[in-house]
Amino acid sequence: MNGLRQRKPMARGQGFRRREQATRTPAEIEAACGFADDSGTFGHQQQAATKPLRRGSYAAPPPAAPVPKHPRAENPHLLRMAKGKPCLIRSPLCNFDPETTVACHGGGVANGKGMAYKVSDALTCWGCSACNHYTDAYGGATKAQKAAAFMLGHLAQVCEWRAIAGSTQADPKDRAAAQWALDQLNATPVGQGETL
Repeated sequence: MNGLRQRKPMARGQGFRRREQATRTPAEIEAACGFADDSGTFGHQQQAATKPLRRGSYAAPPPAAPVPKHPRAENPHLLRMAKGKPCLIRSPLCNFDPETTVACHGGGVANGKGMAYKVSDALTCWGCSACNHYTDAYGGATKAQKAAAFMLGHLAQVCEWRAIAGSTQADPKDRAAAQWALDQLNATPVGQGETL
């Protein structure tokens, strides 16, 4: 340990400053190395003699304009029709309780779903609270499983809407809402436009 102790204190004012080294001119370095060409300069020095780049002259592109969202197709009566109806999604979490049934929005990003933005009300189906959670935020299923569960529920929902729109006994408001959804999906009520 005695060998590591400093015997003489460092002189004040010098700190860790490097010792001055003798500086050479480029011509002296070229002559010492023997790399000078006929003109007496290196090739890279000739390139440096051209016009230097100006700092800060690069103009950044203008920021991209935000893509406007299309107005969402809404039908409040179509959503209210889900109250008290049976669940059509029937996911593994289904509670089979018609008292908790709501119109579940699905369709995913491919159909326009995004943060704080729901898809068209025509892309809904009746689902219990547990199935709504399953297709929307459940972490125990893959995106493909959620999409498949919603797709099967939506196919059943289109059949329900077709039956309501084609029924003469259904409430006129229900018939109009079901027909609106079918029009959005380019579908027809039961018995219309079908050929066997």
